[in-house]
Amino acid sequence: MVSQPYLLALALGTALTLPAFAQENADAPEPIAPETLTVKEAIDPGPNIFSNAQSWDGASQIQVWSAEDLTYKGNMTAGLMGQMLISPDGTTAYGQSTYMTRITHGDIEHVLEIYDVATLSITSEIALPAKAAMVAAYTPYLAMSADGKLVYVQNATPATSVTVVDVEAGEVIQEVPTPGCFGIYPTLQGYGFSTACGDGTFASFALGADGTEATRSVSEVVFDPDENPIFIPGKRIGEALAFITYNGDLITLDDSGESVALLDTVSITDDVEDAWAPGGYDLFAYSPTADILFVTMHSEPYDGSHKNASEEIWAYDVSEDTVLYRTHVEGVISLSATDEEAPTLYAVNEHEATLEIFSSDPEAKYVLKHEASTDSRGWATLVSVAP
Repeated sequence: MVSQPYLLALALGTALTLPAFAQENADAPEPIAPETLTVKEAIDPGPNIFSNAQSWDGASQIQVWSAEDLTYKGNMTAGLMGQMLISPDGTTAYGQSTYMTRITHGDIEHVLEIYDVATLSITSEIALPAKAAMVAAYTPYLAMSADGKLVYVQNATPATSVTVVDVEAGEVIQEVPTPGCFGIYPTLQGYGFSTACGDGTFASFALGADGTEATRSVSEVVFDPDENPIFIPGKRIGEALAFITYNGDLITLDDSGESVALLDTVSITDDVEDAWAPGGYDLFAYSPTADILFVTMHSEPYDGSHKNASEEIWAYDVSEDTVLYRTHVEGVISLSATDEEAPTLYAVNEHEATLEIFSSDPEAKYVLKHEASTDSRGWATLVSVAP
């Protein structure tokens, strides 16, 4: 036990030393004021690029970057195996997500999430039938009608179908069976869409203004699914719907009628001595003003090399049917291009796990010059540019 006299002496000694301690610290700096944390109300203005950092073992992200210098602006979180769609004006993003209650078994939930890009926040979500395709991210798996009223979701159970969502009303309208066909390619007018079928045809569906009707028509065979299948991404060249085949053909289709009709098939590899073929994911981009198609290409192709990343990016003049320039670029799997006389390309590099910017030079046959790159912060498969 400590005696009371000892405790009294200790207390007196402490009291006597306090003034001296205070005097020694009289010139000490003022305490640091606590930092006040704030949240920006909106991301910085300016054109954006969006990358789909799709995850199969956790939350996916729709990432937003400055189109000028790849400054990271933030992200919009999504669920497993998310698909991405950006409105034409760049102000709204859509994400189709999967949520699993037990990961390996049990109930699963599919939703269409709608985001405000400026604030990177979810504004609403729409419950979907638990049928959405749980696959790698590709542009034709989540698509929009020409006026933005309807959004189409690719399903696979594995039976294929398309869920039609009225995003204005916030409800699912119907499920359209698309047996044997995959991918969604909306028409330029109205509410119809076409889909690529395993027998080399396209099936077209005409929907009413309220999205409830669905009449079906089937085209003639327009590609050979065994010898020269098409890559699933489709792009617009003017009003034509365009696809690239495994062997390097550019196929253009007219989808304005009741059924899809073949317009033309040209090879972009005919005049090349060595064996080259397209490869990647969202592997080609078209710039309307320049009328140039950019395609990721790899050498010594073989059966199964269609996802090989680029060794070169070819600049193909559509109207002249000629390859203008072949830029050595390794690792690119997806492309997006601006609509300018000298297009800027935004790319996903699989080898480096980066997003990259390339400028092009019309005076030098659209040779590409690497301008910037940044860590993609997750494995991205798609990159989209918006105002």
